[in-house]
Amino acid sequence: MDFIKNITPKRILTHSMFWLVFFIIHFVTKSFDYKKYDDLVYIFLAETIIQAIGAYVLIYILIPKLLIQKKYVLFVILFTIWLYLVFVMLITFKYFYLEPRFPEYYLEWDKCPDTLIQRLSSFRLFFTKVIWLFFPASVIGLIRFYKNQQHLSKIEEEKKSMELKTLKNQLNPHFLFNTLNNLYALTLKKDDKAPEVIAKLSEILDFVLYRCNEDYVSIEKEITLIENYIALEKLRYSEDRLDISFGTNIEVSNKISPLIILTFIENAFKHGVINETEKATIQLRLESKPQQIIFTIENTKPQNGTAKKTDKSQIGLENVRKQLSLLYPQKHSLEIIEDQKKFFIKLTLTV
Repeated sequence: MDFIKNITPKRILTHSMFWLVFFIIHFVTKSFDYKKYDDLVYIFLAETIIQAIGAYVLIYILIPKLLIQKKYVLFVILFTIWLYLVFVMLITFKYFYLEPRFPEYYLEWDKCPDTLIQRLSSFRLFFTKVIWLFFPASVIGLIRFYKNQQHLSKIEEEKKSMELKTLKNQLNPHFLFNTLNNLYALTLKKDDKAPEVIAKLSEILDFVLYRCNEDYVSIEKEITLIENYIALEKLRYSEDRLDISFGTNIEVSNKISPLIILTFIENAFKHGVINETEKATIQLRLESKPQQIIFTIENTKPQNGTAKKTDKSQIGLENVRKQLSLLYPQKHSLEIIEDQKKFFIKLTLTV
């Protein structure tokens, strides 16, 4: 059994201290009038051992093997049987051993029926004794449940962290690949804009390599990244090819997950500008309000028939959806509208 395998000196000490507390509670509450302390130690030690047997079978056998496995009917049946068996164990032990040995104590404290059959068939006695017997089990169960929840929470956080790292490792190379392609095109033409591109790329790399390892960054840092990216992209296109606007309204300096917004901007250039032979338009707006961030982007779609149909499940959008579900669970809405002429996205984050 897992319980036996996990027995350690620390667990033995912890559980021993737990039962010692209950033993002391018994002793303190019933030793005011009855002064034979040797008798009390013997009686309460025997009763505490029966309590422990009842608790451990319930917590380490019945609950994990039946209740957690969702065998509810079988659990209820066996749990009821076990309650009665522990009750029988206690009453029988008291009737044949403890009461004959310590008659003065039980004469003073117990108001039980005379015969064993009457005691075993007494619902009132069964109910009161079961509550007393399984009170420690309920305490252990609550402690165990709390520790399990902490353990599961830690595992979930580690899983979330690993998944986020995996998603960002997919996203960052995707972003760098597009940016380096821009630089490659300019160097092939020996364009004088190449040094400026390198400077902008350096700032972007600083952000990607060092700052986006954090789950959240300030909205101002994200805006700087976006402005650098837009400036870098604008170097590739003349004013006749691209009309881009980026408006901001920062009422509150909120924090945001890095690169979330940049993914949408990348897609706007990739699917709305590269294959456009006419003038492409991209309009961006970022608002940071109390407890809310709103980002919208709209780009025209090429009408010359050379561009492939937009795939909403492409890697960039797919990754950003997964990041949103991890970083903003139940705290985001993503609206995507696409028609023949334009592609519109509205992202709302609750922060």
